[in-house]
Amino acid sequence: MLAACVTIPESYTPRSPRKSQYYRCVEAHFEELERTWDICYQKQYGYWRPHVLDVIYKYLDCGDLHQGFARVKCNDCNHEYLLPFSCKRRSFFPICHQKRVVEFGEHLHEEVLEDVAHRQWVFSLPKRLRPYFMYDRKLLPKLSLCAWNVLSEYLKTSVSKENSADKQAAGKACCSSMQPGCVIAVQTFGEFLNFNPHLHIIAFAIYRTGSLFPGKDDIHPGT
Repeated sequence: MLAACVTIPESYTPRSPRKSQYYRCVEAHFEELERTWDICYQKQYGYWRPHVLDVIYKYLDCGDLHQGFARVKCNDCNHEYLLPFSCKRRSFFPICHQKRVVEFGEHLHEEVLEDVAHRQWVFSLPKRLRPYFMYDRKLLPKLSLCAWNVLSEYLKTSVSKENSADKQAAGKACCSSMQPGCVIAVQTFGEFLNFNPHLHIIAFAIYRTGSLFPGKDDIHPGT
């Protein structure tokens, strides 16, 4: 008779950010980077924003039990461990960034996007205009609004043109009571980590205005 195979579950191993070379590099040199930024890097990458220090300090405290933790306990075996809080920052710390990406994607899939056709759009800026956004980040929300207005009109016009000649008048009346939906993500860096502000857009259904929970007859897939 074969002996029973007992599988022992792996125990939780807390991560130790302080042991990584990345953490040690940031901790050792970020103050020097701040001091020399205006002289060495401001012309190419823009001014040193106060938000940068907040991101760095939160990263240095990430995974530190002294900064807060949750106690996790198994009700079956009573095993428990301490789970330190994370910094939850975007981009700067890959682990926390990836977690936010997964959670945001799940939120879009479960709570936002309808089961209709979608299409991705990318809006980019000419190089001559990019310095204005590098030195004034408040323009980025306005860029999103501008892209949204253009794309919204384009989608409504496209749906109107798809109607046949004898139904075109009715189609225009219908489209006037519709509103496209989209999700816009602002990205400020390019493939080579250069400053390249651009927008990634998921455009989906067109809803009749005022219909909070549209049915199948109220949804027209975006083209």
